[in-house]
Amino acid sequence: MALFKRLMLGFALLLSFAAVAHAQSNSRINLLVMSDDADPDTVPRNNRIFNRVQLQLSEYLNTRGFQVYDETSVSLGIAPTARVRRRDAELIEIARAVPTPVDAMVVYQIYASARRAVAADIRFPEIRIAGRVLNVRSGQFIAAFEVGGFQLPALPNPCSAECLLETVGTHSRLLAGDLGAAIAQKLEGFARPSGGGAAAVGKDGIVLGGGAGGGAAPVAAGGDGCNSLPTDYMIQLRDFTATEVDRIEGEFVRWGCYRAHRATQTTSTSADFFYTTSADSARLTRNFRLMLELVGLNGQVNFSGNRVVVAKVPTR
Repeated sequence: MALFKRLMLGFALLLSFAAVAHAQSNSRINLLVMSDDADPDTVPRNNRIFNRVQLQLSEYLNTRGFQVYDETSVSLGIAPTARVRRRDAELIEIARAVPTPVDAMVVYQIYASARRAVAADIRFPEIRIAGRVLNVRSGQFIAAFEVGGFQLPALPNPCSAECLLETVGTHSRLLAGDLGAAIAQKLEGFARPSGGGAAAVGKDGIVLGGGAGGGAAPVAAGGDGCNSLPTDYMIQLRDFTATEVDRIEGEFVRWGCYRAHRATQTTSTSADFFYTTSADSARLTRNFRLMLELVGLNGQVNFSGNRVVVAKVPTR
């Protein structure tokens, strides 16, 4: 019995360590939770029910290790904070304009109503919360989920407006937790698909996709430091010869967290690439600076939004 207890204790400790590591990896993803209330049938953002859903959803994602930012706080001074019935375009503009670097926006809609029974004066609350996740930089659709649609307990009779707000708010808060759990699982699966290897650092300091020998294949997310959301970057190479562009392309496909890339435009002195990686922007720009030194080229690396411009600096 003592041995069994020790084994169970050890198993519990392993689970707790795994949960801590999982939360730490999630902390690389910055989220902005927002409500899309443009549909007049949805609960507006100045409603008590909205506040309870917003808090519960944000709290759940926060406890799963994500960095959750309050929309009002980060957009204060750059966007009106009292507006209701906002559309998708306005929400996306706000998410991209805030000074805090946001990776993804969690957008949700709350539908709440009361259904009257056919043969008796009994009303049943009906609540549905739909959520989706978008990549702020690229606009890529990441995930969607919906909770609700099942039978809830009947409302008290009589039930005033205050009673209705409190009762529906209590049920909505529980549904928000379920929505948060689904979104967290989808985000974690999107950021860390199975099959990823471990990234290693080569002798030049560039994070490679495998062993440090320099010839390793690229890895998908799941390696060390590859826990950011997969993001599309526009890589623009300026004033390089065709041979130099080929050399640079051969280098950045070997970096850790590389997903895919494609050329979008090439000329005799420049090239543009659509580059997908789950590395963060700091690692990406650092790898480019180190790569220029590695291949013996003088250049400058500038980053803004999801665009990385690598310009050659000619010398005599």
